[in-house]
Amino acid sequence: MLQSNKQNIVKVCIQKSTYQTIDLDSLLHPMGGITNYVSKGERVLLKVNLLNATQPEKAVVTNPTLVKKTAELVIKAGGIPYIADSPSGQFTKGRLKRVYKKSGLQKISNELGIELNYDTKTTKIQIPSGKKLKETPVCSFIKKADKIIALPKIKTHSFMIMTLATKHMFGIVPGLTKAKYHSLFLRRASFADILLDINFIAPPDLIIMDGIIGMQGEGPSGGIPVDLGIILASENAIAIDIAVCNILNIEPVGIPVLKQAKIRGLWPKEIHYPQLTPQEVRYNDFILPSTANYILTGKKTPKTNPIVTNKCTSCGLCQEICPKHAITNTSTGAQINYLKCIRCYCCHEICPEKAIELEDLK
Repeated sequence: MLQSNKQNIVKVCIQKSTYQTIDLDSLLHPMGGITNYVSKGERVLLKVNLLNATQPEKAVVTNPTLVKKTAELVIKAGGIPYIADSPSGQFTKGRLKRVYKKSGLQKISNELGIELNYDTKTTKIQIPSGKKLKETPVCSFIKKADKIIALPKIKTHSFMIMTLATKHMFGIVPGLTKAKYHSLFLRRASFADILLDINFIAPPDLIIMDGIIGMQGEGPSGGIPVDLGIILASENAIAIDIAVCNILNIEPVGIPVLKQAKIRGLWPKEIHYPQLTPQEVRYNDFILPSTANYILTGKKTPKTNPIVTNKCTSCGLCQEICPKHAITNTSTGAQINYLKCIRCYCCHEICPEKAIELEDLK
């Protein structure tokens, strides 16, 4: 839940786990178990991270094993789970079909008989308490949920440094609108504020975070899988993100969305860890994206250009997603017009071949 939390004491449950040993009953026990969040007959949105059509072992998408375990728990409680997200790029049934298949979620849907969302309609939502956004289009699948369980993944992000629980709900915004917001809100602080505004629309009832295999380096799609061996749960996105920062030895206010959340009075007064503490599962060698050097040095981050390498297959996804139409797809690869480029790194984010690298301007 995202609200003014100054008087709140929030629980964050942390356990060591592999994908083979996930025990959600044990993880959620200090929070009252799944029946504290799901009642019989309720439709439960499992909001996953489906950035693009990628195999689970690349650590780009929420691992299907965690999704399956969560769906089974919802079914056990009498709920009716369905899986949804808006990947990058055009929000179409064809793209959803490719993403579901490659991510392993189509197989889970077949095994458990649960729904995969193919509704690509959108609706406009007012945000009375929004700071930067007072309204936004959102995917209609969000309106069909009685309850929401968010299933984010621990990943780096070249623009926002980390993509965790608070950024996760940006996925309810249809794909190309996300790119549009990159062009409208160029500063990290402004973009962080719209992420917080969007969380007011549909704050998850429960968050279960995939930190078993995370992503470090040049995320959210071009980074390196890293074995963190943890799983986390909370009702509060900001609290769970602060916990992750403490685990990875990152100063939380170095993450733009957490810094803006603190400024807006959204941090909880206290975080209680009824199981393991961040110190007990500390990971000291986590690699941040190159755009996060300012966190370590305190110096202003140099401007970074996206550079197309010879891995480019001319698939056209980068041209499609670029909010400033700065990319032209040719038979020999993508070409970037740096006079138009706003360094939002959407092209780097969506590239399935990791063909776009980030290089500091000299």
